[in-house]
Amino acid sequence: MIFKRSMVSELANSAGGVFTVLFTIVLAVGMVRILSLAASGRIDNGTVLQMVLYNALTNLPPLLTLSLFIAVLMTMMRWWQDNEMVVWFSSGGRSLFSWVPPVLRFALPFVVAVGVLSIVISPWARSQTEITRNEFAQRDEVNRLAPGRFIETMGGKRVFFIESQGASPNEVGRIFMAERTSKGESTVTADRGTVEINAEGDRYIVLHNGRRYETAQDSPATRVVEFDEYAVRLDIKIDKSLESSKVSAQPMTVLFAGMTPDQQAQIFWRFSWPVAAFLLALFAIPLSASNPRAGRSLNILIAALVFILYLNAISVMQSWIEQGKFGYFTGLLLLHGLVAVICGIFFVRRVYMMRWLPVWCSPWYWRRRLILSKEH
Repeated sequence: MIFKRSMVSELANSAGGVFTVLFTIVLAVGMVRILSLAASGRIDNGTVLQMVLYNALTNLPPLLTLSLFIAVLMTMMRWWQDNEMVVWFSSGGRSLFSWVPPVLRFALPFVVAVGVLSIVISPWARSQTEITRNEFAQRDEVNRLAPGRFIETMGGKRVFFIESQGASPNEVGRIFMAERTSKGESTVTADRGTVEINAEGDRYIVLHNGRRYETAQDSPATRVVEFDEYAVRLDIKIDKSLESSKVSAQPMTVLFAGMTPDQQAQIFWRFSWPVAAFLLALFAIPLSASNPRAGRSLNILIAALVFILYLNAISVMQSWIEQGKFGYFTGLLLLHGLVAVICGIFFVRRVYMMRWLPVWCSPWYWRRRLILSKEH
């Protein structure tokens, strides 16, 4: 009982410290990136904190998985270095398998949290991020026009310049508009303009008392048209519901309904994180075993290599599923089943003190046999 309490208590302290450090780093990097987007005008300044929150929720599954792995590894390595493992091994005939129940007792809430974040919350955060950016990109173009400056719309094909603001919120005065199409170029000037919405929800700028100058691409002639009213469609429906189009932002119900290769790859990615958190927590137990007289650099190097290879293997398997080589369920069984087998091999080797290779594979074995044969 004392053994389990001390183990869980130290794991909690280590996990809290590791997660705080990692989350602070990721939050700072994400905030710098989002502030740069806001400074360049790609997102609204008023949504910076909202976007930072969504970015943090998106990165929580891998952060919690890595925090759990490092916490178990660091705690177990400290016990080995301080000879506490020798004390526990000598009391009651404990083996390395005795550390599995307390580690799982501590890791299971992490695994559940990673599963909820990866399957439900992170896709929702991605969808909200995309919707927020789409709302800013599709905002009413007239409201984004400010007097005294040129504003490009439609990817630079249309340029507005407003000399003054109108008397009402939906009215502007002295408008200049230049537009480039595949047939030629046109320039429009008007005394004033108003914003109107038709029955279908399309929004227009209606220009009043102006002229339109048209120049064909294959002719130097210019056509001048005077008008009382001229409507320019903004291609925005104010009642249009914005939905996420990225597969990574779709809910699980949509993914299971479609089951395209891209959607199956996303299902595999989301289910992989809770499984990876569970397996890495177990994997950290045999990886932490070391000789107290030796350094622990080799254990840290091997643990880092295991995590990097595991993460890259998840990405590679996701790419194969996107290419249609495997289904999501087959990918989960193959990859995580292989990791579970390797983890079991590490446990067996540490518990029964087995060699990685048979004795006869060592050159010392054959040299000793040669010496013994000469003596006889």
